[in-house]
Amino acid sequence: SHASFTMPTPEEWFNRLPPVTRIYLVGAVLTTICCTFKVISVYSLILDFQLVFYKFQIWRLVTCFFYFGPFKLSFLFQMLILSRYFDALETGDYDPSRPGKTAEMITFVLFGAITMLIIALLWSYLALGAPIFILGPSMSFMAMYVWSRKDPMRQVVFWSFTIKSWHLPFVMLGMAILMNSNPILDVIGILVGHLWCYLKEIVPNVYNIDLIWTPQWLYYAVDGPQQPRNYMPRSGGYRLNG
Repeated sequence: SHASFTMPTPEEWFNRLPPVTRIYLVGAVLTTICCTFKVISVYSLILDFQLVFYKFQIWRLVTCFFYFGPFKLSFLFQMLILSRYFDALETGDYDPSRPGKTAEMITFVLFGAITMLIIALLWSYLALGAPIFILGPSMSFMAMYVWSRKDPMRQVVFWSFTIKSWHLPFVMLGMAILMNSNPILDVIGILVGHLWCYLKEIVPNVYNIDLIWTPQWLYYAVDGPQQPRNYMPRSGGYRLNG
C-alpha cells in the first residue's frame, strides 16, 4: 500500500543502481572531487586532440567523459540526469539480472563514446565553434533521449508540468539555452541518441540488417562462457527486442 512506502536511504539507493550506471556515477563524482581538491588538474583530463595525436595522451579520450565541470549546482544537475536516465535505461532494457544485458549496455556506452569523439574531432578539424573539451553531458543526454523514445507518449512530470516523455530532451535543451549555457553538448547527445535508435530499432526492422551488435568477446568478458544457446542470431548480435 502507499502508506507503507518509505524513501530509500542514500546507501540503499546507491546499492540498487545497476553496475554500468554505478561505475559511471562513481567515476564522475570522484573525478570532480579530485579536481576540486587539486589532486588532478582539469587540464590533464579534458579533450585535446592535439595532445592525443602528437603527445599520445590517449587517456583524454576516456577522461573527457568523466569530468562534468566544476563542483557547483550545474554539476549536481548533471549527476541527477546521469543517475536517473542511465539507471532507467539499464534497469529497463539492459536488466543486469539477465545474461548478456550488461555487455549490451557497455555496447551502448561504447557506441555513444566513439560517435561523440568522431563528432568532436570533426568539430575541431572544421573549426565550427569553440572547442569541445568534455563529453560527459552529451553521454547523459544521449541516455535521456534513448529512454524518452522507448515509450514516447508516457506522461512525465517536469517542474509540475506534465509533458510526453519524447518532449523531455527538447524541454531540457530549451532550458539550457534560456539559462545561457552552451547547448552544443546537449545537441550532440540528442543526435547520437537518435542515430542509436535509428540503427538499433529502425534499420533491423525495416531493412532486416543488424548494424550494431555486441561482440562475442564482450559477452565472454562480462558473463563468462556460460551463455544461453540462442545468443547469436544471424549477424553476430543479440537483438534487444527478442
